[in-house]
Amino acid sequence: MLTSLSSATHNPGMKSRFRLFLIMLLSSVSLFWLLYLFRSYDDSRLASWADVYQTTGPLKTLLVIILMQAAAFLVSSYSMPERLQPYFLAAFSFAASVLFWAEPEMIVDASRYFIYAKYLKVYGIMHFLREWGGSIGIWTDLPAVPLIYGLSFELFGESRAVIQVLNSGFFAGSVLLTYAIGRELFDKDIGFNAALLFMGIPYIYTQVPLMLVDIASLFFLMLGIYLFLAALRRGGLFVFYAALAVAAAFFTKYSTWLMLTVLPVIYAAELYRLRRSGMDRTALRGMIAFFLSFFLISLVIALKHDEMMRQIHLLVSYQRPGLSRWGESLISTYLFQVHPALPVMALVSVYAAFRGRDASYIAVAWLVLLVLVLQVRRIRYIVMVFPMLALMASCGMAQLRQRFDTRFISMSVAAFSLAVALSGFLPFMQNTSAVNFINAGKYLDSLDVNELKVFTPLPDEYHLNPAVSVPLLDLFTDKKIVYDYAPGSYPPPADISSSRLRFTWEYRNPPFYQDDAGGSRAVVVISDRKDSGELPEIRKEIEGLSGRMDFSVRDDMFSHQTLITVYH
Repeated sequence: MLTSLSSATHNPGMKSRFRLFLIMLLSSVSLFWLLYLFRSYDDSRLASWADVYQTTGPLKTLLVIILMQAAAFLVSSYSMPERLQPYFLAAFSFAASVLFWAEPEMIVDASRYFIYAKYLKVYGIMHFLREWGGSIGIWTDLPAVPLIYGLSFELFGESRAVIQVLNSGFFAGSVLLTYAIGRELFDKDIGFNAALLFMGIPYIYTQVPLMLVDIASLFFLMLGIYLFLAALRRGGLFVFYAALAVAAAFFTKYSTWLMLTVLPVIYAAELYRLRRSGMDRTALRGMIAFFLSFFLISLVIALKHDEMMRQIHLLVSYQRPGLSRWGESLISTYLFQVHPALPVMALVSVYAAFRGRDASYIAVAWLVLLVLVLQVRRIRYIVMVFPMLALMASCGMAQLRQRFDTRFISMSVAAFSLAVALSGFLPFMQNTSAVNFINAGKYLDSLDVNELKVFTPLPDEYHLNPAVSVPLLDLFTDKKIVYDYAPGSYPPPADISSSRLRFTWEYRNPPFYQDDAGGSRAVVVISDRKDSGELPEIRKEIEGLSGRMDFSVRDDMFSHQTLITVYH
């Protein structure tokens, strides 16, 4: 067993701890410079080191790393009672994610999820469920997370802050579930270190503030795994809770279906572990949980069978071949966007598990091995695997804890990654054209007007349908938007069949943007050029409007630029 290989936790003296601090500090500084020097090998589509450190000075990040390492040393010096560990993890992860709420919406997919949520808020939950796949164009999305977003808008108001609080909660919950699964399968130290190592992934912080489905999908997958494990070991209501969580995870994202294959693996591992006693009861619990989850899933599929079949066809014919065109290298994912200690320690854990013949280990290794074997090289699609990678790394690190303070090492990894994300990734994203939505939204809310008349002229060179920029603007302003758009208004590009932005050309203008209430208004032009006001259809609308404000932050990293001009 992994736990028996290193059952004692090392308790070093202050001199040894300080020596370890110097080693980790020197290692962190050296690692940063090494990654910085080889940053051209990072081909991340969102925040590659090559792009990030064109706009952000490396010395600033280096200083933040040093400060964060000192903070990690001081925090790890406190002997934390076990009962306080979950509270610390929840508070730390939630607070860390809050630091990134100023990030703009970097991925245009957010426009879809905003539209879904607003449909529910405006027309109600029954309309949302009835028209999902009908008047609500759904691309390849499943309804669980948009439903949660829409209900959140209904309860707390239509605000991006509502989504960010919710996603920070999902992130903190995922950290806690990583801890709980590690404690359940191995021991509390492996669970605690795994939760910290999960926060040792700089990329994950860039996803928490965004109105996407990835962080919520991660949470529901982890919840399903933990409750299924609890159902096998403790039975009772956990069996029912597990079925609900698995069904919820199933309808968050299609890629979750692949990740849920871990449940039969956990089931088999538990039966093998109990092969000498207690296997019958565990086997029955697992079969009941599988049956209940299958029953709940089947009910929804029966109601939306045709819509889901069309989506699956699109995934197979378009999305799957597209992965080879939109992929990112393993070097980028596992050395730049993830702290390199995680894959290194994960490899150590493979050897330790093989030597210790621990059946429980396959439960955490399965998903990581699966995405490697299937060559899934798109980091957004494997976010759900990261907690399991952290658990593998923690199992590998457990082999060191008789000699080193592994809690400080884990905190050092988390501190390094938080420093890189906070001082590198975040400033980089705040200097992209996506930030114009934030600034324009604040300005528009300060104007004494009733509604906004929005125009999205087609640029000379284009990759996406500019109409999808309207929901993104709506996300950042409380003003009523009026927008005239019909499918086919703009000619799609020649490569539409293979474009990664193909979904934007299937955008349907929702009815709530077509209601013109009248009254005082401002005119908003969203384009990639400043002279859009010279177009005849816009010149007519802005006659008599003397006020003008331009939001024109540009970047050199992304092909699509969003410039916003307000006339009032």
